[in-house]
Amino acid sequence: MRACSILTALSLPALTLTKRQAYVTRHCVRSGENDTALAAFTVHSMPDWGVPAGWCTEAGTDMMAKTGKDLVENFGFDPTKVRFISDPNMRDIDSCYYMMQGMGIPHDTIDVDHDLFNPSQCICHAGESCLDGVHAERRAKFNEMLAFQPFDYKTSLAELQDIIGVGPAGRLEDIDGPDAGIIMTDQGKPGGAMAVMAMFGNTMLDAYASNIPFMNVTEEQMIKFNAWHSWYATIGFVDNSFMPRWKAPLVHRVINDLKTASTTNVFIGHDGDVSAFVSILGLKWNAPPYAPAETNGELAHTLPGDGLLLEFDDDNTDEVTLSFVYRVYSNLPDDVFKLTRIEVAKFASMSDFEQAIMTGLKRFDGAEECYGNAGVPLVV
Repeated sequence: MRACSILTALSLPALTLTKRQAYVTRHCVRSGENDTALAAFTVHSMPDWGVPAGWCTEAGTDMMAKTGKDLVENFGFDPTKVRFISDPNMRDIDSCYYMMQGMGIPHDTIDVDHDLFNPSQCICHAGESCLDGVHAERRAKFNEMLAFQPFDYKTSLAELQDIIGVGPAGRLEDIDGPDAGIIMTDQGKPGGAMAVMAMFGNTMLDAYASNIPFMNVTEEQMIKFNAWHSWYATIGFVDNSFMPRWKAPLVHRVINDLKTASTTNVFIGHDGDVSAFVSILGLKWNAPPYAPAETNGELAHTLPGDGLLLEFDDDNTDEVTLSFVYRVYSNLPDDVFKLTRIEVAKFASMSDFEQAIMTGLKRFDGAEECYGNAGVPLVV
């Protein structure tokens, strides 16, 4: 029977060797990809990332190395049995490499698998009829999420304006009109000033986590505006058919590996890879301090380097446990690094877990078909 709940952070004892593990994680902290668009809205300079757009920052690679180390020391990962499967983006491959370093693995093959992370037959491309259903689902999610805003919208927008100043594009409140509230695009996503605020929130997080100065943004402000980015992303990624359909082959592969592989497989990709599991299983979490309690776990907040840990105790209880693993970014000394885990679901057996997956897939157009036709080879 499925059991999903929001729980408080747990202590981190080393795991027993009887548990099979699979780990689906986001890439490193990276440089901004929206800087040109955002620059029009501010009088200040955008961050000096030191790397090309979309690549891991220097602090981002260090974070992934420390993540790998912590997974070995506190989560029971055996470096001799870890295998890395990566989306082909540079930041994903680099994340594999540095996590491997942190685990003390001197050299190993990274399986770069474009088709696993991007199966063309399962993606709703522009102009295809499947997007009509996705847009309708997003519109429904938009209306639902209005009740779970992390902070007051107009107050947040005014605070952001004070931080960024008034750039050549004018005041944020003038984009939609002073009393417009949060507007919805024809694709069901938040648009206008809300979308700008979400992008700034993402940039604040990446800069703060990279120790790169950006408008003197404080930790509190970074958390606040990144929560708005999570609110925006939840509407785009969660509870619509786009990600469950696109990522069904990856979900299929992860579950097969959890059941049969002799290795602990680490899948490094993007927030959409985690969001697919969130949608299919109805997972929720707040990950303190990144979302106010009032959001009721609806944001399913993910940050760079966060991941979903799946564990299967096939030798003892037959239970399957899913935990969200994340790091709190704060003004701690550089040598302080700790991952936190939150148990988000537990299933009495692998059979129950797979049944929950199949039930969830049926909710989304095309997802069950893509899962069934995945044809993913098993890793043994």
